[in-house]
Amino acid sequence: MCGIIGFVGCEEASPILLEGLKRLEYRGYDSAGIATVDGGSLRVVKAVGAVDKLAAAMVDVRLGGFVGLAHTRWATHGGVTQANAHPHLSCDGSVAVIHNGIIENFAELKAELEGRGHVFKSQTDTEVAAHLLEEYLKDEMDLSTAGVELSAALKGQFAIVAVSTKFPYSLLAIRRKAPLMIGIGRGENIVASDALAFIDRTNRAIFMDDDTIAVVGNGPEIKLFSAVGQPIKPMVVEVAQELSMPNKENYEHFTIKEIHEQPETVMRVLDQDAGTLTFFRRELQNAKRVFLIASGSSFHAGMLGRLFLAENMGVYSDVVVASEYKSVEGWFREGTVVIAISQSGETADVLTAAGSARARGATVISLVNRSPSTLERYSDVTLKLNAGTEVGVAATKSLTAQVALLYMVSRREAEEKDVAELCSAMKTALKTEPLVVKVAEAIKDSRDVYFLGRGLGYPVALEGALKLKELAYIHAEGLAAGELKHGPLALVEKGTPLVLVNPKDETHDETLSNGAEVKARGGTIVGVSTESHRLYDWFIKVPEVSRQLLPIVEMVPLQLLAYHTARLRNVNVDMPRNLAKSVTVK
Repeated sequence: MCGIIGFVGCEEASPILLEGLKRLEYRGYDSAGIATVDGGSLRVVKAVGAVDKLAAAMVDVRLGGFVGLAHTRWATHGGVTQANAHPHLSCDGSVAVIHNGIIENFAELKAELEGRGHVFKSQTDTEVAAHLLEEYLKDEMDLSTAGVELSAALKGQFAIVAVSTKFPYSLLAIRRKAPLMIGIGRGENIVASDALAFIDRTNRAIFMDDDTIAVVGNGPEIKLFSAVGQPIKPMVVEVAQELSMPNKENYEHFTIKEIHEQPETVMRVLDQDAGTLTFFRRELQNAKRVFLIASGSSFHAGMLGRLFLAENMGVYSDVVVASEYKSVEGWFREGTVVIAISQSGETADVLTAAGSARARGATVISLVNRSPSTLERYSDVTLKLNAGTEVGVAATKSLTAQVALLYMVSRREAEEKDVAELCSAMKTALKTEPLVVKVAEAIKDSRDVYFLGRGLGYPVALEGALKLKELAYIHAEGLAAGELKHGPLALVEKGTPLVLVNPKDETHDETLSNGAEVKARGGTIVGVSTESHRLYDWFIKVPEVSRQLLPIVEMVPLQLLAYHTARLRNVNVDMPRNLAKSVTVK
């Protein structure tokens, strides 16, 4: 989840590192730090909080040098303190390390190192890497050999970048099951966890594979090695320029901008290679078993995808939370198709599940937004969302693009007509914003908010609750409407808000009855529907649209509700506390 950037070139490193770090801040923002190799010594600055705090701390510090690294942290091991912020140094101050992921055997390594006299200054797992590199480099190893030794010593998943005063014009990079890539510029190279860090300087990159080690100098001086030290020929690819960091234009936050972009982003779902789409459909049609694997909002997209596949293709499937994939791992075999869904293509749990499926002989097909990505390399075929860069941590346009693409995969006819209808309906749904602001004012001080839905509305209810939790920090729960009386109804009291996702379909009347049960106990009802009803205290009207497209349209006012509730509560909407955009740790 952390943001990593390392630079080696002919310009002063610190301004380039700081700019890259700002672009990566959505990946982690508990603390940040920077180190440069300057005149044979390491210069380090750290700060707790956002990258702006680090920038302020750097004002009065001379950070010279043409080689350096920087990091923005999302805490896993150790609290949010300056001591736990990266980079971490070796005892002798000759090595600096930044790291994303989890080193599973750090406790035993730390005990061994302390037994040999090393002194630790943080609670992190990362610091062991700095002390180990210090020992390896004291033994007169070159940087690549030290990287091989370090990779062998560490268990877990990690992306590591290090600098050493003994090799003042090089970076060491190690990847194992966490994203890491090398941007290739003119007389400079940039190692990063995300192409956003360097896309303004170059669109040529090497995407490091798992268990690879790189020694990166300036110019063409890039050497790749396997985990056992065998040289690997680098493969250079071009990164899509649309990854360039967007600006907020006239919007207050990226999140609201991305909500308003959705009518256009769902149209771009149509931009698919016909052969790839045919292969995708054929694999599903011929599969003995199908599993949709995803996490977070993508899991809710998978729930809708499961219903689309059943209704439109006659394909039975199961949707599985990626972190729980082991419950179905026994079915990963030849004849099974796994649909892996991930906005970033780097979600650790999804990658682990996809890797297991492929190793056991299953076919892996995927939906991703960011390209290239690790998930693509794990997949037999990939469809791309084409939603563009999504900066807000809470998924909005990437989610609706996922659902639209799953719908399109399941239907062979009327694709352009359907998506044009969807685009128009989403534009109309965005016009509910003034009313949604009033509803947000009414619920912003609530302790609990409940969302109910049936059928296609149930995943929408789950997503509405997730958005409110993520953005506004209000306890919210999404429920299958029929389950209300099997326990949750006990929690309803006077004034409890209930958001009723209630399309005018076969589930409408039964869902109304469930809302009436809440109303009878003093609850306040917010109806999201195509048709008003006297039961609703607030009515958010969504336009008439094809039944299977309606869930996508219903998501729009629920996203607006979460956004405006958060805004009224004065929280950081784009960067919710404790969360990060790409969940690259398990």
